[in-house]
Amino acid sequence: MIRRIAGFLAFATLTSFWIPFLGESLCADLDARIPKNAQSKSKAADAVPTARIANTLQKLNKNLVLESTRGEKDIALFQKAAPAVVFVLAGTDSVGSGAIISADGKVITNWHVVGANLRVIVVLKPKDSAELKKELAFSATVEKVDQIADLALLRITSPPRSLSFLTLGTASSLSIGQDVHAIGHPQGEVWTYTRGLISQIRANYEWKTESGLAHHANVIQTQTPINPGNSGGPLLDDGAKLIGINSFKAGGEGLNYAVSVDAIGEFLAREGNRQAAQSQSQTTRGPRCTEGYDTMRRGWNDIIGCYQDSVSPPPDVWFVFRTRDKNPIYIAMDSDTSGKVGKIDLIRKNVGSDWKIAEAYVDADCDGTVDVIEKYIDGERVSSRLPPPNLRVISLAKEINTALNNGRIPYRELRVCQ
Repeated sequence: MIRRIAGFLAFATLTSFWIPFLGESLCADLDARIPKNAQSKSKAADAVPTARIANTLQKLNKNLVLESTRGEKDIALFQKAAPAVVFVLAGTDSVGSGAIISADGKVITNWHVVGANLRVIVVLKPKDSAELKKELAFSATVEKVDQIADLALLRITSPPRSLSFLTLGTASSLSIGQDVHAIGHPQGEVWTYTRGLISQIRANYEWKTESGLAHHANVIQTQTPINPGNSGGPLLDDGAKLIGINSFKAGGEGLNYAVSVDAIGEFLAREGNRQAAQSQSQTTRGPRCTEGYDTMRRGWNDIIGCYQDSVSPPPDVWFVFRTRDKNPIYIAMDSDTSGKVGKIDLIRKNVGSDWKIAEAYVDADCDGTVDVIEKYIDGERVSSRLPPPNLRVISLAKEINTALNNGRIPYRELRVCQ
């Protein structure tokens, strides 16, 4: 808990958050709302502005080539599988592919495609024309991630009816020399089909992506041509079943790799997220602040949700304001560093005017009573003391408790310890 508390004077810069396609600013000009000494630079983007979607789709229109002259077998496979392959836009500079795996809009892709983003855009394949329209783009939430196997599970918000999806194959059906097929968006050439052979099946294979994290999983080595933009897209067998997620390539010709279907099955069955080991500089980064709520109906966001250890909703850190242009009156957070968010058991308050000195009120057992008060100067704990008798967490976090109870913060699983 001490690491979790002490790390919180390195707040991330709060950036404007946009609801995809609606063009509404959710947290406008939040930088001015947090004291400068409580900010640190962050390049993580947690949504895709409408202008970026439009510009990207416009560029892709001229590249889109629908199915034409292929072998009869290849044409049938492409026509069956391609509608279940999506184009993924994440943040400001990441694009990739994804595979729809359920009628309710679950999408499997690579973790390195979505990165730190908690919301992404998925674009569905057009049926009869080469024009990618805005209506084909849908918001999706990142449900869970596995950094070790480089996998992420998305869920499309309000997916269309009769959504095409792929079924999972089995690892036991894979053989060296077997024909395999890939569909993705290499270099922005959307819904590109390639085919090849399984060169080898490698258990517990280790590799690194540009993030610098070490990954390992069972992988399928193929000479099926893939390039940047294919990441997260499906590797298919002759029956159009998903047997892998195309993930990376090595130096040399024909050294392409997909995370195998057995690793995908383990990821889908596993609860929660799996994190790769991170450097100290990564673990001490500030929170990503992406959600703003006008809980008092005053025309500005008085409570702002941020993500520190949590990688999927709900946020585990909340800034609470009483006036529009002032510093937060307190910060409410979940002290658990596992990423599983369900409680608010720590309240941090400013002592003075600039957050250089702060006090943390800690409810160690979440029984609703503060157990210890810790004092911090410039992020370093300098002392601790016992609280007054029966000091309740709910008395320190009235605003956020009220907002949760009346549904103005839409997370029923989150509560203030009481």
